[in-house]
Amino acid sequence: MRVPRIIGVGIFIFLLPFAFQTGKKWWQWERGLKMETESSCDYQLKALWLLSRRVSQLYRLPFPPPFSVVKEYSDKRPSILMTRQISEYLLGIGKLEGAYWTFDLILICRRDPEYLLKAAKYTQHLPYEPSYRWLPDARTLAECPYCRLAISLDGKLIER
Repeated sequence: MRVPRIIGVGIFIFLLPFAFQTGKKWWQWERGLKMETESSCDYQLKALWLLSRRVSQLYRLPFPPPFSVVKEYSDKRPSILMTRQISEYLLGIGKLEGAYWTFDLILICRRDPEYLLKAAKYTQHLPYEPSYRWLPDARTLAECPYCRLAISLDGKLIER
């Protein structure tokens, strides 16, 4: 008679912290996803500009380099050491100075209706269509049709 009661109490003791931790992580994930969705393209377009500058310098190509070269380089997932200028340009703060930074998933906008499918293809190293339009006009490097933002060739964000 005591054994089932002890097992029940043990299951309750296990499930209560498990449910709390799972709920807490789900809430943090939902909150983070909402924040990323609201301000994803400004960061990602800036990162795409930095990546393009890096590719043109490494391969000694004229700026802007062809999109195929930029995509190939970003698929390799290079890590770079962030300088104060890069962290201030991307985030407006210098707190990430000295951290390593990768170019993961910067070609996919989180507001893209096919974001999850494209992200899954990216993680499996399958071909996917990027969310951004490359070189839509003579002054613009890339634009996002979902957020109505663009990055000019000089690195400034433009609202469309």
